[in-house]
Amino acid sequence: MNYQVVLFKNESDSVGALIHASMPQLPKMQSTQTATLTQSLNAVDTFEFSLGYDNPGYNLVTPMRSLIKIFQDGNLIFFGRVIKQKPVMDTSGLMYQTFDANSVEDYLHDSVQIQQKVSNCDLKTYLQAIISQHNSQVENYKKFSVGTVTVTDSAGSADRYLDYEDTFDAITNRLIDVYGGYITVDYGSMTINYLSSVGSQSSTPLQIGFNMKSANKTIDPTSVVTRLIPTGADSSTDSSSTDTSSLTADKQPVTAKTTLANQGYVDNQALIDEFGIIAGTQNFDGVTDTATLQQKAQNWLGSQSAAKESWEISVSNLHLIDKTIDDFRVGNQYQFINNFVAPTEWLQVSEVDLDLVTPTNSTIKIGDINMNLSTYLNNKIKQTQNLQKKISLLSALTASQASTIAKQANTISTLSDNYTSLSKTVQDIIDNNNVWVSGNKFIDTSSNNGSMSVSDFTTLYNSGVKGIMVKATQGTTYVNPLAASHLANANSAGIKTVGAYHFLTGDSTGTAQGQAFLAEIQALGLSKTAIVACDIEDKSLSSSVATLNSMISDFYAVLTAAGYTNTCDYAPASWFGTRFTSTAKFKWIASIETSTKPSGADAWQYTWTYNGGKLDCSYSYNKAFI
Repeated sequence: MNYQVVLFKNESDSVGALIHASMPQLPKMQSTQTATLTQSLNAVDTFEFSLGYDNPGYNLVTPMRSLIKIFQDGNLIFFGRVIKQKPVMDTSGLMYQTFDANSVEDYLHDSVQIQQKVSNCDLKTYLQAIISQHNSQVENYKKFSVGTVTVTDSAGSADRYLDYEDTFDAITNRLIDVYGGYITVDYGSMTINYLSSVGSQSSTPLQIGFNMKSANKTIDPTSVVTRLIPTGADSSTDSSSTDTSSLTADKQPVTAKTTLANQGYVDNQALIDEFGIIAGTQNFDGVTDTATLQQKAQNWLGSQSAAKESWEISVSNLHLIDKTIDDFRVGNQYQFINNFVAPTEWLQVSEVDLDLVTPTNSTIKIGDINMNLSTYLNNKIKQTQNLQKKISLLSALTASQASTIAKQANTISTLSDNYTSLSKTVQDIIDNNNVWVSGNKFIDTSSNNGSMSVSDFTTLYNSGVKGIMVKATQGTTYVNPLAASHLANANSAGIKTVGAYHFLTGDSTGTAQGQAFLAEIQALGLSKTAIVACDIEDKSLSSSVATLNSMISDFYAVLTAAGYTNTCDYAPASWFGTRFTSTAKFKWIASIETSTKPSGADAWQYTWTYNGGKLDCSYSYNKAFI
């Protein structure tokens, strides 16, 4: 499973900087610190990560403005903003920074709903009113649109209300807590959906000896309400008004006191018998008549759960080594199989903690599951009955069965250890420069870049530059006086020599220019396996395709005869196929105006201003480069 993390300096940055990738030789987050993505149902997803001083994103972050995108196998799974930044120097002298990021749902905390009445509306219209109020208060990049709404109110359309509260709390308190359902966001389109259900049932179980390391179950009855004191809307005034100065004793919000013979509350006797009297309140927006208020209060209390059940399960994510086994995803349901802890049942994942640096470390949480009174009481009985069964089962386990369970648990541990060992082996190979991956960066220099020290190249190496192409000659008379020092100092900084290039001009033959270039690269000691490139872009070159093709062919003939066979055409994208026909072994295409790799490119020069200076930089898509 591959993760990529891209940091954007602010909302205007459309390119971003790669700060972490699972692939070798690409930047990494601080492996000895935290890199945890927490995804949750109906909550703001969070990402806590650390960057070392050598990471490209170390000095790019501005809290509340910088943005983060996380991709899992190419799919966008997190988009949000950095909210906190903490520079650290630990006891060993290691310098790094720790950051906290929240997903874009956090933008809903940046606006406040005004007190208003949304007349005769369904839930989608109500959500639209909430989001419209949010959009009117925030910058464009924080705005949302409303997409699919499948949650419904059995009462149909009704008058609904908003008060002074932040938008996220309004959605939680007035929609999710009242009508249930799930809020999801499509990061690509910034679309909010309100769905009655999410996820699907997985074929992968949660099972001891397979993928379950530990499981903790909590049953919490403390949130139950057994006596409800309901309130409704003001029946004498418009509830959208913010003026309360004219309210009198006969102009107060409707309460159950006027409904239930001055009693003022509704009881659920069955819950009281189990837990005692526990009072709570609930407001029913828009209810102005006492009969409706009474009915809604009784319905609400009748649907009260007796307890909330929650789980925390530590798992081995076997999807990393076997793609036929499902990954763990928020909203999906997995069958829990461990009779020593609880009966077999389907559990919906409400939260997943992903470790991006060590993906084998994952924790899933099962959110609050509401149990009605009969289920709660039945579970108490079952727990008592199962206790004797479990004791008998444990006693009946043979030594062979116990050994099998131990071996299965050991297999999971071994898989984790093997992953760690394999990661180390891969890193050792990378450190010895024996592994190539697509997308490495290399620069090309000429005398226009002036003298460059080892320190200059070290800075470039730390920014991600792994290779250098140097200009050797131009025409038949010019030799770059800085070529040798650029190569030597770059190599001292750890930057590999990719090759050299010649700037082709129209004032002499291809053969003569090939001979001039050959003499210089031999003087530089350039390996015959290096790239030898011809820069084809000068305005003095023939406009005849046939003539220019012949000239380029003559140039390469000199080089290949001397054993330099890794020939490469360099030119702007618009020249390939129009000004000449490329027959060289490799194509190095300059396309500064585009944001994607040119078709057919073995290397792509994507900028002339790398790292803020006047420096050409390219991506490698062929091992021959870097």
